Amino acid sequence: MQTQEELQGSLALANIMSVIWLGDWEQYENIFAKMPETLKNEFPFHPFYNREEVEIWYDNHFFVPGSFFIPPYFSSFCCQNKGAVEDSKKSLICLIGHYEKMGFYFPLEKNLYPDHLGCLMVFITSILQEQLKAVQSQNTELSDEMSTLKNEVLSDFLYPILEPLQKCAENRVKHPFIKEFLNYFCRNVEKEELLS
Repeated sequence: MQTQEELQGSLALANIMSVIWLGDWEQYENIFAKMPETLKNEFPFHPFYNREEVEIWYDNHFFVPGSFFIPPYFSSFCCQNKGAVEDSKKSLICLIGHYEKMGFYFPLEKNLYPDHLGCLMVFITSILQEQLKAVQSQNTELSDEMSTLKNEVLSDFLYPILEPLQKCAENRVKHPFIKEFLNYFCRNVEKEELLS
């Protein structure tokens, strides 16, 4: 079980990753403006942040189909065998079920597909918020339930796409901010340092 401080750290990290996956540069700048310089050094992508350049390359990599496009969707990387369409549908239905259970309507509110990596990260952020509240109120049962849900979302929807995402990005990523962010994201999720 994570301590309150560990949950706060996981929550902050999930929030940073969410705003990057969603391309919310205003929020990104707000987060880093309040962050101590020593902590900024922990994020290898941040020194390459130039809003104008990053906005253009974010669009090229995650929004505009073309030679640089890297789909930011779970369903683009999962279920790459026979029956992939059916498996993908089942996974999406399961994910939507998790969203409904938590009353998470962010994808609908933002008009995004539910399997967008930004939506997944915002969902994990909301799970962490609930887990933190449970820890603060000493509700062990709810804390354990949120921990189980978080681990299920990570293992079912993030871990399986890390390698395919890295392979897809390998020869397409041109901007160092995006490149360093993807490496950081995959490395931290893979090592289970993220949100564990």
